[in-house]
Amino acid sequence: MLMMLALFLSSTVMIYKIIELLLVLALAMFFFILMSWDMVHTSVSSCLNIDYFSYNLLLLSVWIILLSVMVGLSEVFWKNINYFYLLNTILLVFLCLSFCLKDYLLFYIFFESSLIPIMLIILGWGYQPERMMAGIYMLFYTLFASLPLLGLIFYFINKIGSGAMNMYISLSINSKWAEVVLILAFLVKLPMYLLHIWLPKAHVEAPVSGSMILAGILLKLGGYGVIRFLPILTKLSQFSLKYFFVGVSLMGGVMVGLLCLRQMDMKMLIAYSSVCHMASCIGALLIMGELGFKGALFMMIAHGLCSSGLFYLVDIVYKRTGTRSLFINKGLLNLMPNMSFWWFMLLAANLAAPPSLNLFSEICMLVSLVSWTKFNMIVLSVLIFLTGAYNIYLYSLSQHNNYLLSTNIIMNCSFLNYYVLLNHLLPLNIIIMSVMCFY
Repeated sequence: MLMMLALFLSSTVMIYKIIELLLVLALAMFFFILMSWDMVHTSVSSCLNIDYFSYNLLLLSVWIILLSVMVGLSEVFWKNINYFYLLNTILLVFLCLSFCLKDYLLFYIFFESSLIPIMLIILGWGYQPERMMAGIYMLFYTLFASLPLLGLIFYFINKIGSGAMNMYISLSINSKWAEVVLILAFLVKLPMYLLHIWLPKAHVEAPVSGSMILAGILLKLGGYGVIRFLPILTKLSQFSLKYFFVGVSLMGGVMVGLLCLRQMDMKMLIAYSSVCHMASCIGALLIMGELGFKGALFMMIAHGLCSSGLFYLVDIVYKRTGTRSLFINKGLLNLMPNMSFWWFMLLAANLAAPPSLNLFSEICMLVSLVSWTKFNMIVLSVLIFLTGAYNIYLYSLSQHNNYLLSTNIIMNCSFLNYYVLLNHLLPLNIIIMSVMCFY
């Protein structure tokens, strides 16, 4: 009798938490639909301000963190689930402060502090024993690239007397090394090709909530850092090394696209596709065009929603089949016919099919990069072809053919699975309506 009462109370608390999260997500959806793309700088206090870059990335952070907590509700047997909720809350606070602060030193502190909760999530709730190595890779890649930036910020503060972002408009410095230091710390976070080794390891070893946060928010923190440090980059020497990074990023995107075509691990394929998408985003940011800025912002939001949803789909398959291998997970259309729709919609958005936000962002970045130099048309054409190829490859190989281990079992999914996927897909196709008003 006491056991039945305890089960009833625990299920009641779980239902209450789910209803509470549903209401919060409905409210966040309302703000997503009505998001203001014309929002100018709004000073919240002496050290906080919000513009349309930080405003939209703040909404994305709240959205993805809420979805990751909702995914945590379905993990009934997770150990120390309360600590998991606490780490998500701390991470959300760090992210909100990173997106709102207008002081370079404080921004750097919370930019690096966001690494601690996600590393603890990977180490505490990861799937494989190799999660320790993945956490060390992520930690040292980020620290080694960003510690020189801390020294440069101290140098700027000593020279100007303030760390406020609006004080650096009149800064004049002629050093190519300063430019490399400013860009490198954020290119590791995005990440750029040759600096991306930590990303597939972290994604494969992280739990599904950790992968959703990594792909949905933390990669976008690097793009936001590039945007905030661009006023300093414009004051540097005329022969700019940032154009070298544009070339390496675009060519690296092509090479990673080829690598995606030979991946058999579904989670690894989606992790590498993030590097491929961020390649054009890095190029659009560093050439400093207005259309490139807008396209990069739209791409960060679209990729955050789309990639997070794909990682969740892979986790749904992994929990039912026990593997992420495409050799074994063939014929999922026969086992989970309802999930095939979500696979198709999210992969279609991932390859920039209309009416998703990905298409609009790709067009903006394509126009910006081609207007900079016509040679980019060749590289971008190959990159777009490879993006479509590996998405079709993933869908066709996973959904069709015969399943190797069983032929007559239909694996059902819960309401929570469909609701989390809906909250990834719906904003991805609704935000395009408010973007049209932006022009």
